[in-house]
Amino acid sequence: MKSYRMLFIFMSILLAVSLACGGQGEPTPNPTMPPLPTNPPPPTAVPAQPTQAPAQPTQAQQQPSSNGMVTFVDQNNLLAFDLPGDWTYEHTDHGDAIYSDVLAYTDTFTSPDSVAKIESLVMFANEGVTVNNSTSQAVALDILNTYYSSTGTNNGDIRIKSDQIMKDGSERFEWISKGGNYTGVSYFEVRGSDKRTWLMWTLWWSNSADQSILDTIENVIASYYVP
Repeated sequence: MKSYRMLFIFMSILLAVSLACGGQGEPTPNPTMPPLPTNPPPPTAVPAQPTQAPAQPTQAQQQPSSNGMVTFVDQNNLLAFDLPGDWTYEHTDHGDAIYSDVLAYTDTFTSPDSVAKIESLVMFANEGVTVNNSTSQAVALDILNTYYSSTGTNNGDIRIKSDQIMKDGSERFEWISKGGNYTGVSYFEVRGSDKRTWLMWTLWWSNSADQSILDTIENVIASYYVP
């Protein structure tokens, strides 16, 4: 019985990938993460995830600097980056609302004119659930098409312009929203020796954004590091 359930979940994630690449249809609400294949690739040497998601902070962990910039550090030290101090901040604890077998939270920054956003999404898979590179890409596509689409549905609005493996092992999507008139880049990767921590860092902006916003986005990306 268990093997049939695993096969069903695997077929579901394949369907999600095909929809993300331009097919029509509604995504399955609150799906589960698919299982890891028998021989996964070796993990990157990164800090192991905690056994459960810790209590969420009430405000961003930001370190001020002398030039009007602040440094945001993720509460679990998974990522850090610099950004202007006048961007507004919001932390959201999603619990298991995104997938039923993970706990997730987001940290979101919005420019003063609301034409650009930066968001980190961190997900901790439940015990016994692990993620490989193929699953990581499928999840990224599902998240983009479900939560970053201008229509809010997996109907081909998000188009992947390029896909690149970075030197640190993370994967980078450059994408556009066909109907929403905005562009974005998303970096995503599996973390931890137990392959149960997954994060996606996304920056997106209106196609009408001026050069100063584009320069800010470039500087934020250049400042990214793992604490």
